[in-house]
Amino acid sequence: MTNPINIEAADEPPAGTVVRSPRFYDPAWQYVQGKFDSLNIGHLMLILLGLHLFAMSFPSQGSCTGGSASGQICVFDEAYYVPAANDLLNLVPSNLEHPFFGKIWGALGIYLFGNDFFGWRIFYVVIGVLSVWALYELALNFFSKEKALFAASMLGFETLFFIHTSLDLLEGPPIFFALLGFLAYFKKRYYWAALAFGLSILSKEWGVYFLIVLFLYHIWATKRDSIKKLLSGPSLKKFLMFVVIVTLAVSLPLWAYDAAYHPYTSSVQTVSTVVVVNPVNNSTVTTTTTSTSNSGLLTNPLQNFAYYFSYHTSLKVTQQDIQTDPWVYLPWMWILPFDINPQPYYVTTVTVTTTGPNGTVLSTKELHPIDWQGIGNLVIWYSIWLIIPVLIIKAWLSKVSALDVFVGAWIFGTYAPTLFEYFAYQRVVYPFYFVNVDPGLALGIPMAITFIAPESPKLQRTLMFVWLVAAVIFFILFFPVHPLAFA
Repeated sequence: MTNPINIEAADEPPAGTVVRSPRFYDPAWQYVQGKFDSLNIGHLMLILLGLHLFAMSFPSQGSCTGGSASGQICVFDEAYYVPAANDLLNLVPSNLEHPFFGKIWGALGIYLFGNDFFGWRIFYVVIGVLSVWALYELALNFFSKEKALFAASMLGFETLFFIHTSLDLLEGPPIFFALLGFLAYFKKRYYWAALAFGLSILSKEWGVYFLIVLFLYHIWATKRDSIKKLLSGPSLKKFLMFVVIVTLAVSLPLWAYDAAYHPYTSSVQTVSTVVVVNPVNNSTVTTTTTSTSNSGLLTNPLQNFAYYFSYHTSLKVTQQDIQTDPWVYLPWMWILPFDINPQPYYVTTVTVTTTGPNGTVLSTKELHPIDWQGIGNLVIWYSIWLIIPVLIIKAWLSKVSALDVFVGAWIFGTYAPTLFEYFAYQRVVYPFYFVNVDPGLALGIPMAITFIAPESPKLQRTLMFVWLVAAVIFFILFFPVHPLAFA
């Protein structure tokens, strides 16, 4: 006869086990942890959408014609792109230093919703939020859902990326289409990837940077294939088709734009004055006529890109620029904690004065209710100083993975061209150029954290939580609207 099971004894911990008394905050911690565990990309996108919609509403009362008169509510380069969006609707060529496709979203918003702040900015907000989703989907090729969500959060709460996708600015669309291109590439939808990369270039000419990233990664991914295989019929056909689709995706819309808008690169106004003397009463009649002659007509994509190149290489940084604001004009200063002095995009100032009983001024304080500043989230930007050494160590240990190569290719392919432009052409560069590097950093941070604590998921989660909290705090401090300052 078998002995009956002692239920109470079975529930007791093994001998020698230290039993920890429940802590008073355990239920609350478990509740919070459960809520965090239930978060997904949809929640993140809703949070970011709400923040974008709130921020894009300041300023909102006034016009944006590109002028400097009072009442203008253009923020930073909206002074160029809002008028350019209106010109697109009116078949007027303008802002030819960039392709037209990046500006079409402002034109579409104006057409659908009106020529106001909402019409100018809404589609760039949508593109910014969808970019976070695209990065999340891309990250799932390398990470768990938790780490992919963390990577997406790093992009969503990157201050300068958030700013440039809350306004009618051109930086969001090329990044979005590039992310779609990489997403299609990893799913082996190469022709869709080619179309997406073409649209990235058509959005802004620096979409070419993302093709550099793709080229570097693809060289590594196919390193085991022989030259014979790469030049074989199927592989060569895919490569050629990829090139053809990218080329057509860029060139055909530019051809159509040139045919419809007849853009020209320069114009000269000639004023003619004719004086006619009446011999009868000796009076004179003066007639003034003004004629405009246009030159530098752009008729094909090659001419468009030649103009992009000549225009941008003509923008030279001066020694006075560097001495006045080295953090803005020197591209290596963006990742160094020295002389941080962001550009004020649009700042309103309110002076609050505190007086005593007899009217004596006790203190004055300046508040900035609307405060658009051109500063990136340094908690994320400075991660490059961890990511690059980790990549070097992994290469030295011969433990390089596809993720490592992709992150390294992204950082190099998007940051090195900016350094090259500065050193080769003394070209003016701005901190917002670094937003192209943001997706690489967003993927690189969880990569580095995994390397630091490979055997401890708990430590990895702790590090991600601390990093995210720090990034969100920085994001809040430099959020472009300060509600308390309106009081």
